[in-house]
Amino acid sequence: MPYSAALAPALRGAYASSKLNLMNGQSIAHYKVLKEIGAGGMGRVYLAEDTKLGRRVAIKLLLAAAPDELQVARFHREARATAALNHPNIVSIHEMGLDGDTPYVVMEWLDGQTLRQHLAGGALRLDAALAWTRELVAGVAAAHDRGICHRDLKPENVFITADRRVKVLDFGLAQMRNDGASRGQDDVATASVLTGPGVVLGTYAYMAPEQVRGESADLRSDVFAVGLMLFELLTGTRPFRGGSPVETMHAILTHPTPLERLHGTVPPAVVSVVERCLAKRAVDRFASARELATALAALEGSTPPVAAASTATAAPIASTRPSIAVLPFTNLSGDAEMEYFSDGVTEEVINAIGQVKGLHVAARTSSFSFKGRTVSIQEVGAALNVTAVLEGSVRRSGQRLRITTQLIDVATGYHTWAERYDRQLDDVFAIQEDIAANIMRKLEVAFRTSALARPAASIDAYDLYLKGRYLVEQRGDGLVKGLEFFKQAIAVDPTYAVAYAGLAETLTVLAIYALAPHGTVLPEAGAAAAKALQLDPRLAEAHNAMAMVAVFRDWDWAKACAEFDQALELNPNLVEARFWKGLLYHQLSQGNMTEAIEDASRAVALDPLGMLPVYALAMVLLNAGQPAAAIVRCEERLDASPSQFLLYRVLGVACLCVGRGADAIAALERGTELSRRHTWFVSELGAAYAINGRPADAERLQEELLARASLSWISPITLAAIPLALGRVDEAVALFERAFAEHDPVLLTTTAWPLFSLVRKEIRVQRLFADMHVRWTA
Repeated sequence: MPYSAALAPALRGAYASSKLNLMNGQSIAHYKVLKEIGAGGMGRVYLAEDTKLGRRVAIKLLLAAAPDELQVARFHREARATAALNHPNIVSIHEMGLDGDTPYVVMEWLDGQTLRQHLAGGALRLDAALAWTRELVAGVAAAHDRGICHRDLKPENVFITADRRVKVLDFGLAQMRNDGASRGQDDVATASVLTGPGVVLGTYAYMAPEQVRGESADLRSDVFAVGLMLFELLTGTRPFRGGSPVETMHAILTHPTPLERLHGTVPPAVVSVVERCLAKRAVDRFASARELATALAALEGSTPPVAAASTATAAPIASTRPSIAVLPFTNLSGDAEMEYFSDGVTEEVINAIGQVKGLHVAARTSSFSFKGRTVSIQEVGAALNVTAVLEGSVRRSGQRLRITTQLIDVATGYHTWAERYDRQLDDVFAIQEDIAANIMRKLEVAFRTSALARPAASIDAYDLYLKGRYLVEQRGDGLVKGLEFFKQAIAVDPTYAVAYAGLAETLTVLAIYALAPHGTVLPEAGAAAAKALQLDPRLAEAHNAMAMVAVFRDWDWAKACAEFDQALELNPNLVEARFWKGLLYHQLSQGNMTEAIEDASRAVALDPLGMLPVYALAMVLLNAGQPAAAIVRCEERLDASPSQFLLYRVLGVACLCVGRGADAIAALERGTELSRRHTWFVSELGAAYAINGRPADAERLQEELLARASLSWISPITLAAIPLALGRVDEAVALFERAFAEHDPVLLTTTAWPLFSLVRKEIRVQRLFADMHVRWTA
């Protein structure tokens, strides 16, 4: 069977209608479609303009190209169930109709985020968690009062609007009371077919035990789901988890609720409510959401207003622990060439204070996203979830240096501390330490100067290092240019540890991005990381660099984990260590999808506006079998920053996984253009062509790759994707075997990447993975 045919069921899912991919700019009745905003189990949702009333609405279309009677019945049942519930905590239905043969439903347009997106930032404060749960339960109780059981409550189906209101979404699996009086007998018969006993419906991670067993769900099943979400709001993690859906469902059935995770941070009265919601037997739970609402109302006034439940706080909720963002210092030197210097000073201050435990420091990429923009301090605080902001300026004239700083309280907008430093250029390191120490005293956090990286022995070495960092952050050609500045810094000061760490990191990135032969650059990266550790064993960046070497050069997973952990122990705010550990160690080498998602999500919480953490999280979600979630992550970031070519890679493959072939090709074509025809994109675009019935185009791109491989190094894995998609499995296996023999670092990335799912079933490839000692699933 051709690979494209074999892969189609896994990649295309329920999405079959090319018409639905081309809706932008089209009209449905008097609604003009503006853009796609999401997809659920039954429909695709678009933002549209009501041309009669001049308002924005959301339109949901049934996904199937030729829907059968049961699909249409379920779609209509969802609309009727939701329309029957006129409640402020339930999304409102405006109308339903037909666009040709395609059923549609028009709903109110909601501006905000799903609860799942909020949970990416970790646990909420106790008061916020209870407030949102009360609103959620109010909506569910309104449904229960009308005899409607939702049966698919989960964070993806709970929406938090921009003005902090909770809305329950997606009644697609709702079960209405079977009384015949409120509905016609045909509806009753249809409902029994769609929702009868023995049919497992819902989302496995949020099912009640009776749903897992395939038994009929009732109002108490919704109560169980609410309990799961309340637990997650309070701790940042689900109570029942496993490495696979089967293991998670087994945990729901048999494992006791880990209430110890709540002890010490959550009042006993709240713990008791959670425990009753999550009782294994339905009879031991609250009888309905209305009864649960009463219990939650009784908690008001009996719980403290703020109680931290975890080290992370969801982004929209004001942080209750010391937290700060350092905005890019303004270059007042009158010389654009000094931009790297002012940026470097900012980065060094971020690094200095970021190593202090107990202090949340917004990551560099998020802080630098505000460079050159005029925004209020309150906007910065809300976007980065911080309570304080440090602003500054740098003026350099020859060897004279003036740095001014001011610390601003986000809540009040007032300056709480300001300082001006007039020094010689050689004093820049002392100035940075003074700034960090003053911030620590103001925020009342113990400051440990021993945690700081040793400064360069010479200002010239520091200058060169800053130029290297500035260029490397630009990626692309900046990687090679930055590499040279790191080498120059080391030549000036052979004992400059952080320059060696920068060198090691950049060399490893060049190997990962397949921009240089790994056999040359990875040994050099290992030597540089080892030298950095020898010079400064407490340098977090050096441990992170050594972890990367352990992953890609050595395939030594235990050492990689230990080095990642040491980096995060020394600097809890080191974003790179967090997302690389989640992707490379937890997911790709150990097959632990849950831990991978949690680590990548924490990285995004630390650096909410950075591209690389979002890219890593989207990749983790895609590898974990959640392509729709990966698409949302990519599209959200690309809306704000459409030139981030790496995101088009994940978006393209994720669209293949959900059957959006035209969208997949468009994304990969755009990424190919922006990346200047990077071999990853050329390879995966060719695979997309093959899967979507364009073999000649696929062959053309494979010929391009082979021609380029004759002139420069290209990973064998890159050369394997197109033959595999065209059904030449033996050719692909041979390339995998060559990659293993060459110790190609890209081989690790195939253990979960969807495009290689078929080749992972080959026993010859399974033996390779066994020899690599990775844990994976075919």
